[in-house]
Parts: sequence; structure tokens; C-alpha cells
Amino acid sequence: MVGVLAVMSSILFIDFGKDNKKFALERSTQKLAQDIRRSQQMAKSALSGTVNTTGYGVYLSKAGGSNTQYIVYRNENVNPYYEAGTDIIVETTSLEAGISICDIKDNNVSESDNTMSISFEPPDPISYIEGNYFGHEAEITVCVASDASQLKKILINNSGRIEISN
Repeated sequence: MVGVLAVMSSILFIDFGKDNKKFALERSTQKLAQDIRRSQQMAKSALSGTVNTTGYGVYLSKAGGSNTQYIVYRNENVNPYYEAGTDIIVETTSLEAGISICDIKDNNVSESDNTMSISFEPPDPISYIEGNYFGHEAEITVCVASDASQLKKILINNSGRIEISN
């Protein structure tokens, strides 16, 4: 009886670990998509508020081990992409433990990118993907670091549509 109980408990804990990673992936993907939407909203309200800026955006990087975090920034120049030292970092957000940005891609370019800026220019806002405001779609793949087959994708296009897919 004790042996059966021990086996059942171990199966429960193994399944709990898998579900925990699945939920962490879902939460991290939703948070990143929400922060992209928030950047879009901040750009819509930038001229009516007290801050006069050329936009807001999200900067992602897979380079140098930074694939577990991203930056929400305020654009301080005419370039529609993130420039370290020039643009102001609003916040740096870390993904949950065990979750990483596995791929960043502009669907008009054949290979993956190591970095990407998605920015929004007020007041409409105009949506830029890597500095392009027409005909581009970004695809951000968020995955469980120990099992890249468990993934979620965030798609963003120049019309401002942001969606999550499996």
C-alpha cells in the first residue's frame, strides 16, 4: 500500500513539473505580448501627455545570453529602433525561470535575427518592425529553455496587430 502511494505521488510530482513549465511559458508569452501592446498605447498617448517623444517600443535580443529578458524603451531620436545610450529604458523585464526567447524573425527576411526593435510612433501610432513601417511581420518565439518543442509565438505586423499562436 505504501509503495503504491509512493509511486502515485511521484507521478503526480513529475506531471506537476511539466505543467509548471507550461504555465510559466504561457505567463511569459502573455506578459511580453502585453508589454508590446502597452508600448503601442504609450505611443498613442505620448503627444497628449507631458512627455514629448518620437515613440515607444520593445527591444529583444538573443545575443550574449540576454535571451531571457527584453527592454521597453522610449525613443528619443528620429530612428524607429532602439539605440543604447540614446533611448531611455522604461523597464527591463525578465522572463520566468526556465523560459527564453528562442527565435526572433522578420518574416520578410530569410534568416533569424539576434536582435529586434518593435516600435510605435505617435500619434496613430505607426508600427515599425526593425525600422520598416510597411509589409513586415515580426515573429517572436518564446520557449521552455530545456525543451524547445514547448513554444509559443507572438506575431506583430505593421498594421499594429499583435497575436499569440502555438
